[in-house]
Amino acid sequence: MKINPQSFFNFCANHAPLLRALAERGGEISEAEALRSIRANPSAAEELPETAWRRLRELQILVPTEPGSEVFFLAEPVARLLTYLFNEANPATPEMIGGYVLSLETTARRLARALDEEDVQQVKLAFEEINQTLRRIHADLDETQHAILGEVARYKTERARVSVREKYRRIVHWMERYVEPMIDIVRADGPLRATFDEVERLLHRAREEALFNDHPVLTRNHRFLRLVAAHALRVFTQCRKEIQPLYESLRRSSFIAEGAARALEKLQVDGLSKWGNEYLIEVAALRFQNVPGDSAIALALRRVIEHPPKPPPVLELSGEREDPGALVRLMWLDSLPDLVRDDLPVEDLLGWLVKKHPSPNTSDVLAGFSRLLFHREFSAAFADQMPRAYATQDGEIEASPVALICV
Repeated sequence: MKINPQSFFNFCANHAPLLRALAERGGEISEAEALRSIRANPSAAEELPETAWRRLRELQILVPTEPGSEVFFLAEPVARLLTYLFNEANPATPEMIGGYVLSLETTARRLARALDEEDVQQVKLAFEEINQTLRRIHADLDETQHAILGEVARYKTERARVSVREKYRRIVHWMERYVEPMIDIVRADGPLRATFDEVERLLHRAREEALFNDHPVLTRNHRFLRLVAAHALRVFTQCRKEIQPLYESLRRSSFIAEGAARALEKLQVDGLSKWGNEYLIEVAALRFQNVPGDSAIALALRRVIEHPPKPPPVLELSGEREDPGALVRLMWLDSLPDLVRDDLPVEDLLGWLVKKHPSPNTSDVLAGFSRLLFHREFSAAFADQMPRAYATQDGEIEASPVALICV
């Protein structure tokens, strides 16, 4: 036994405010700083500060940073216990969850090898490791969710005067550091789901081959695999729904603040005379000083009624006699794959285009050439021949022949 549990918890019960202060302070602490915290947070039982300082070290609540050091820090297990008791959360980074996924992959390979070799002891150890890793993933996901939702609540209720840019940076940090990378990991086609599927397959195999007969543990691991996968996706989807509106709102506010700062900087540098009107907002208003009388209303109605009417416009219902040139060009380009399919293979694509176009010009020939060259049903290759000249309606194209075949 490392320390006496009863002594440890009795001390913690009598010094709860002191432990809370040490947890909130964090970092390294010297003897003088510890004594100041002890005097500021006296215990329920009367004791000297030196006695409390000695008990903190004896119960290993405070441990030295290195052997023989006079500087101490709060022991990590105690810090985690206080975090749990005070309902505080430390978010897990995407790298931590990725490490769990990598650990599960390694354990799955060991389990598969043990199943192939029918090593019952290794199967049992792999099952215990899988169960422990799943519980850590579940706990870290819960802590991350509490931390993100706590940050959102703190943003909504914060009374301190914090700039929009600072709030935006904080929300962007949580969005880009935790929420988005985590969703990439835990989504249905992400690495977490693939690893869980492989582990579940191996659990089924262990049951079928009767290499692990503890069916309650098998059932619990199956259930926990599905629970953690669904829980992870639900947690970070909810976090994104909570933080996305704040992200967008602060993004707009940050842009407005940045634009206002630039406008004021230009005003300060150039002065009002050179500032211009591009940053001014025009406001138009229509004000009624007096209610219109009956004579004014009658005059307005008479002007409307007695206004000379105009003859209705005449619509030309007859359509155009000739098709528009752009439509003809588009129809010709769309028909090129069907036209060239009958003549395949084509030894000279540009020559074929010049012949098939009713009135070829350079732009149309090049457009048709590109359409057929990059078509997914055809394959084109430049011939190893001397360049030729192709006459068009408005110019001339000089290029080597291109052969076109069907894929």
